[in-house]
Amino acid sequence: MNQYQLDSKELSIVTDADWLLHKNRIIEKVFQLFGALQLAMAADRVISAFPVEGAFSPKISKGENYQGLPYVILDYPRLFSRDNIFACRTFFWWGRFFSTTVHLGGEYLVPHRATLLASQALLAAEHWSVCIQDDPWQHHFEANNFLPITSLSPEHWESIVQKSFVKLAKRYELQDWEKIIDKAVAAYAPLLELLNRGPV
Repeated sequence: MNQYQLDSKELSIVTDADWLLHKNRIIEKVFQLFGALQLAMAADRVISAFPVEGAFSPKISKGENYQGLPYVILDYPRLFSRDNIFACRTFFWWGRFFSTTVHLGGEYLVPHRATLLASQALLAAEHWSVCIQDDPWQHHFEANNFLPITSLSPEHWESIVQKSFVKLAKRYELQDWEKIIDKAVAAYAPLLELLNRGPV
């Protein structure tokens, strides 16, 4: 079989315009969902008050090829520069999951290191995972990217917090579509409150 030839499943898909139209409508609904999430986050007392001087306006963006699949991202609050990052990133990945991520890097990580070091047990109890690799722009939850904080030794946790960036994330099923706004706000607000409060 030549590489350009279609199998029966591929042929049924390529001749079905409705499939692609449905996909486009769903992506548009993710934009609407994330727009509503951004408003809910802005209305939350803790999230809206978290100090991020010079933060950029909210941004919803999309792509077609994260590991071959479409995705949509909401960055809010967000501040990106070459070396310094603070972002709450909500991620939709077609066929896979939603996720919420708090990404701290550079000067936005430094003042929070002591809080993170002292909060391993609390973050583990809240079911956060942490990025363990050196590429901060990967979103999958394979074991070479994110590990549950509950699985880490104190020494491993300390070594992660001392890196140039820390990414804390939670994964949600796509079936949580109707609940993702509440779940995301309920994830972000306590974590930002912890960071703002500082080590106990």
